[in-house]
Amino acid sequence: MKEKTKILLINSYSFEKIYHNWENGINPSHYLMGKVELERTGEFVVDIHPHQKYRWLDTVGKYLKIPYLDQQIRALFSLKHYDLIFMPYPLSTSRLLSLLKMAGLVKIPMIGLAHQNFIYYKKKDSILNQLAIKRIRQFDAFAFFSRRLLEKTSADLKLSHEDIKQKCFSVQWGADLDFYRNIKAVKPPDHVPYAVCAGTADRDYDMLIRAFENIPLNLKIYCTPNTIPQADRLPKNVSVDTTWVPYDKLLQAYINAEFIIIPLKEEIKNKGNTYGLTVLLDAIAVGKPVLMTYHPFLDIDLEKENIGLWVKDNTSEGWANRIKQMNSDGQLLVKMGQRAKELHVSKYNIENFARQLGKIFHEVVERA
Repeated sequence: MKEKTKILLINSYSFEKIYHNWENGINPSHYLMGKVELERTGEFVVDIHPHQKYRWLDTVGKYLKIPYLDQQIRALFSLKHYDLIFMPYPLSTSRLLSLLKMAGLVKIPMIGLAHQNFIYYKKKDSILNQLAIKRIRQFDAFAFFSRRLLEKTSADLKLSHEDIKQKCFSVQWGADLDFYRNIKAVKPPDHVPYAVCAGTADRDYDMLIRAFENIPLNLKIYCTPNTIPQADRLPKNVSVDTTWVPYDKLLQAYINAEFIIIPLKEEIKNKGNTYGLTVLLDAIAVGKPVLMTYHPFLDIDLEKENIGLWVKDNTSEGWANRIKQMNSDGQLLVKMGQRAKELHVSKYNIENFARQLGKIFHEVVERA
């Protein structure tokens, strides 16, 4: 019988807690980036590396400019038990390990997820930029959430055609199937139609609030105290909730909404990231249409898939026009929602993602 591939999963926040929440039905499995589904195939063992044990090491790491030093040092003592390292957020969790790999002291294959730009230094020829490129190139493979991000990153890292072929893979992240299967809309007797928007620092809430000033539809915004809109006055049809909202409550807000809104700030959407993808996958999973700032780095095309509309004029006027269009045809919203749910089951789900990831893992291990 073929031995299972053993994977050490290292992350920039506690996957132990997320796994515990998944076991207790609190959050979906796709927050674990394929761990659950990879193990269900019987081909992989995916061990979550404990997030933090020696806090003082992370304090030292801050002075050395090596984030998550504690994790990485502890990982060095267990690498002999694994076939590869998997990092969902490779930029922050790999600095020591990649430097040791550069020096030939670490041999184990490293695979990272790529959902944002890796190179941020303005001076492309600077020593820091060149070191960052060399360090990131130590990864044996990247699974990209975006084909355009794959193209940008391979150019930023100055990868050869052969390197791109061996190291760069396109994957489609998707939501848990079981978790969303039985979620139903529960609307109170006094329900008033609304659209909903949730997210953090990349959302342009103030622009969206201005767009809703003369719209005959309510808007519910869920954000954090740090990302609260700056508007001095909220229109009567807009509410803002800055409290911590449990995921099950947020899902009810999603599924009871007419549609889900993802308004990205203009200055960040072209920098090379997949901001908004998590909420987009939530919307698809609960079968809701999406109205979103046009995002060139997302592989899911709302309009081609017939699950929503892009907003290319990313101003309050442009948004107001698209909101009116979205809100004018109830039957179209129903069809978009049904199509979204069909795509969740057939295409955009965590099981398909895990199959794609599993193929990459096998390929990298075989050539190691």
